[in-house]
Amino acid sequence: MSVYNKLRPWTQIEACECASVSGLFLVDILSDNPLHCDSCRKEVDPERIGLTVEETELVARWYSSENALYLLWLDSGEYEEYAKACLLDPNGQINRLGLKVAETLSAKIPTRLWLFYDTDDGKPTQCPVCRNELDTDVKWGTGTCVNRRVQI
Repeated sequence: MSVYNKLRPWTQIEACECASVSGLFLVDILSDNPLHCDSCRKEVDPERIGLTVEETELVARWYSSENALYLLWLDSGEYEEYAKACLLDPNGQINRLGLKVAETLSAKIPTRLWLFYDTDDGKPTQCPVCRNELDTDVKWGTGTCVNRRVQI
């Protein structure tokens, strides 16, 4: 199996059809691919944007762990609070790795890590990483941090 298949959209419905991809979100929206076009928000095939095998593996490794935590949180069982704490911690392993992936991919195409937040806790107004106010003039999500590769 090709490493690219780990992140390929399973159906054309989810695939980005933009003429070109000018930016990416690294986000978990319960799909098989966390690479989403910042214009249409659909999945972007890693081979389409020229990711190397190593870069694709880095994305897949981060996504595997992040998705496991997200699913634990969604399960609302005994691990819900643990998973939520891990997903919210800007200095935690999963978000540090996510920011590293976003930085690595940004060498080819601007990439933002879409950080988790629980809507039950209210709408965030500050970047959890640097605490600066979020720029709320965004097409997708709540806001973006102009100092970090962060979207919320």
